[in-house]
Amino acid sequence: MVQKSKVQQDTIVCQVCEKVIDTADSSEGVKVLYGICQRCLGSGDQKAK
Repeated sequence: MVQKSKVQQDTIVCQVCEKVIDTADSSEGVKVLYGICQRCLGSGDQKAK
């Protein structure tokens, strides 16, 4: 089953908070890319300490 995304094509989305991080210059057929934003990355570091 295909899951519909709530964001536009060619965007990079945080996989933790689902905030749009950036837009992709060359998607090459990829609709949405996932990464981790600086805010979630920083909060993850503090939880580990």
